[in-house]
Amino acid sequence: MQCRGEDSRKRIVDKYNLNTVAHVQLLAGQDKLSCTNITLTDTYYCFSYEAKEEKDSGSFFCGSYAANHFLELTGLDPLPLFNPLVAQNSGRSGGHGGNPQQGRQAWDDTAKQLYNAINLLVVSWDIAPGGVIAKIKDKVSSNYHRAPYDSEIKAINTIISKDPRGRNLQEMIDELRNRNNIRIFNFDLLNTVLESKDIQSNYG
Repeated sequence: MQCRGEDSRKRIVDKYNLNTVAHVQLLAGQDKLSCTNITLTDTYYCFSYEAKEEKDSGSFFCGSYAANHFLELTGLDPLPLFNPLVAQNSGRSGGHGGNPQQGRQAWDDTAKQLYNAINLLVVSWDIAPGGVIAKIKDKVSSNYHRAPYDSEIKAINTIISKDPRGRNLQEMIDELRNRNNIRIFNFDLLNTVLESKDIQSNYG
């Protein structure tokens, strides 16, 4: 997907339905390419797309400038920034961890673990994850106050299993820690759901 220039982005929106997958912080040692064909240097978005009139779907990364234009063209709401780094001088997470509902009902603990897992998968993979992730992320964010469906937990678990190097999610996070001060993430509630179904967990 090539999106350099305003006209290109307008054509994309005319042809495809877009959805936001994640808004995340680029980490040290990462090299990700925007759909504008420019290497990303700071925060970035992951979008999924699906053609309106034919079978064509996928996903792409873009920096803040192009992302804001896509949000304007589509009317999609901006996502809070998910920053997995430990905040300096506090030992706490950077920002509020991408919590889109701060100040409202409390997050369900299992939903928050799945929400974090999706964001961390986007951070860890150089290739933008596909549209299934976007749909599940949207459902989890919209229903943050209740536990996600088992099918949603299993679907993300299956996607993690497709890691080209065979890593589980915690192993991906551990590799990111080689050059980044990543905070601790726990997926015990997700693992419990999978164990009850006799399914091997790829969350770690």
